[in-house]
Amino acid sequence: MRATRTRSVQLGEYDPFMIVLAGVLTLFGIVTIWSANGGGPVTLGSPVTRQAFYAFTGVVAMFFLSSINYRFLKSFAVVVYLGTLLMLASLMVIGANIAGSVRWIVVGPFSFQPSEIAKVTITIALAAFISERHDEMDRLINYLISIALVALPMGLVFLQPDLGTTGVFAAIWFAMLAMSSTRVLYLIATVLLAIPGAFFAWSFLMQPYQKDRLLVSFDPNRDYFGQGYNIIQAQVAIGSAGWFGHGLSGGSQSEFQLLGVRTTDFIFAHAMSMFGFVGGIALFLVFALLLWRMSRTASIARDTFGQQLAIGISAMVFFQTFINIGMNLGIMPVTGIPLPFISLGGTSLFTVLASIGILQSIILNHRKLGFQAL
Repeated sequence: MRATRTRSVQLGEYDPFMIVLAGVLTLFGIVTIWSANGGGPVTLGSPVTRQAFYAFTGVVAMFFLSSINYRFLKSFAVVVYLGTLLMLASLMVIGANIAGSVRWIVVGPFSFQPSEIAKVTITIALAAFISERHDEMDRLINYLISIALVALPMGLVFLQPDLGTTGVFAAIWFAMLAMSSTRVLYLIATVLLAIPGAFFAWSFLMQPYQKDRLLVSFDPNRDYFGQGYNIIQAQVAIGSAGWFGHGLSGGSQSEFQLLGVRTTDFIFAHAMSMFGFVGGIALFLVFALLLWRMSRTASIARDTFGQQLAIGISAMVFFQTFINIGMNLGIMPVTGIPLPFISLGGTSLFTVLASIGILQSIILNHRKLGFQAL
């Protein structure tokens, strides 16, 4: 009888809402990519097929990670961290240069983006560090070490160059430290020091095209037929969609291929042109519900490691969602950050689905403990 009850806990105590919401977004993304790519027949080599393949492998990884105790990841935190640095550094030697950026490693017909995987592995490493120090995170030395831990992969990603993902690392770090026992004074001081740091980066670190991209993001008319063109077309696509959109084909911006990179950076604009204002609100609600279920995992976790993992993963998905939708609406800079679950990008989709598996593991192990206590 006891074995039966234990088995029911293992199979029935997932957070089904989180899984269903992630599945809905993934399927929505596949349909949107198919539409943005022109619709028509699906072939083995089409982007939709590749995205579906990564969705399948991501779901397998999700259930695999949910089946193991998430605390197991803590044992390999040092190896995971060093492996991440090695993987990011290897791009300088074996990385493929695509559109001026060296972000991908190509193996035969497949490619993957190490920085996407690094978002989760660095979260694991930071969670392990914070949980080991726990109450001692109010010491300045531990705060500075946490900065060093995230600064190394950030620097390697910045050199690719990938300013958007660099910002994702910063957001993950800030959220995790803010929810630890770190003194608020340290965080305030860091924010204040970031202001002259930003001026230094603008003056000495950023390339001219990166500066132009940021400036054009907020004033696309300054380069109407250049970098500002897609931003303007995205706003036209969103504004002309009306209440219910133009259907699966999208609006004229997509049909006549006026909207570029509509399967990646501006996929939200294409989705809005398909389903209009009502569809956009529905998409917002699905993301909001998913983020609520993800962040709720932090309150369920019984240990600091689990809490920090949940906070870091939730911050990753929230920040990427906010920035991507914001740049489609013209209120955030265009940085190339994918819209989680939806933008074309196999590594991104695989990673975010695997992250859901880690959260499910936290929930399952919490509920197992609760069942045993009863």
